[in-house]
Parts: sequence; structure tokens; C-alpha cells
Amino acid sequence: MSGAAGPGPDDAGDGVSAAAGPGARLGMIWARDRTGLLGAGGAMLWRVPADFRHFKATTLGGALIMGRITWESIGSALPGRRSIVLTRNRAWGAPGATAVGGLEEALRRGREALAALGPDPRGEAHRGLPRLWVIGGADVYGQVLDEDLAEWAVVSTLALDASDRVVGRAAARAPELDAGRWLWDPAASDAPGRWRPVSGDAAWRVDHWARRGRP
Repeated sequence: MSGAAGPGPDDAGDGVSAAAGPGARLGMIWARDRTGLLGAGGAMLWRVPADFRHFKATTLGGALIMGRITWESIGSALPGRRSIVLTRNRAWGAPGATAVGGLEEALRRGREALAALGPDPRGEAHRGLPRLWVIGGADVYGQVLDEDLAEWAVVSTLALDASDRVVGRAAARAPELDAGRWLWDPAASDAPGRWRPVSGDAAWRVDHWARRGRP
């Protein structure tokens, strides 16, 4: 992956505006198989390069909040983004990661990071989306939903059943979005029944969900 250029001295004002504006809303993003599997044992169960590119295009120039297992499954900081890692181990640290002990601190540090990241580098199709993202794992998504913190969700569904790839590992499942709290956005989502072309292991589609009553 190629990273976005860092902000220069003349970008400071735009960065502060970005941190305070719509981009500072919290979004969630994940990919799941047909059955709702996210992964198993901290590992991904498929390879769909087009969805990886979609993830990069959506989150580039943003701050990513994740659990430590998700960080370790990625292996390093993603270029052009800031990584905020939730961990109970106060001694834990890794190059490119900001370790935090809870969600409140993660959100604060993530929004502070947006100012340092400067203007939104994403293409037109993604400019209206948040720049602060929760990217996993299942426990972190669950906590965010329980506390009603997120305003947007971007969900990739893969046209495969990966349950036979779990092989005794602890399976992680995607959260279910309550239709009473979340509204499917037809303008941003793929049409019902439409799948994007096969990439690697599977065809895939993307759905966008907005929290009802969000600002």
C-alpha cells in the first residue's frame, strides 16, 4: 500500500477544521462472509484484494481504533493512517501504535490524530464518510454498539461460507445491526442482489448503514 503525504506547515488550519467537522464522526468498517464470520483465532479466513483496496480508499487519512489482536493480525501500522490500539496491558507498545486503555481515551486520541493528518486525502466518493474508524475486533464493535457511539457502518459481505476454514480456532462474528437503530443507505450501498466481480476468493458487495437520529 502506498501512504498519503503528511501535512505541511500550511495545512494546520485545514487539519483542525477536519478534526472538528463531519469527518470526526465515528464509523465502523468490517468484512464478513455470508454467515457473519469475521475471522478466527485473530486471522483472516479469505483473500479478496478488491475489498482490501476498498478498505484503504475508505480509511485513508483517518484514525483507526482497534483491539490488540486486530493490530497483531495486521502486523504493522497502515500507511497514511494513525493506529489507536485498545489494550489492558499498560506495558504494551509497538512502533506506529498509540496504546490506550479504553474507548473514551481512544476516541479522544483518534480525534487529536485527525488534526495531525491534515486535509482529507480521499477521493470524492469517500469524502462524506467519517475519518475516525473502528476496525475490529468483534469485542470492540460490540462495545461501540452497546454504548451507541458510532454513526456510520460500512459492511463488506463476501459471497462465500468460510466456516470450514475455522478448524478449531475461536471464531469471531460480525455484529448484527438493529434495524430499529440503523438505516440502510441505498444511495451509498450496492443494489440489492448485486455482487461485485470475483476478486481472489469471492465476489463481494458493500452496504452502508447510518445510525437513526444521528446529527
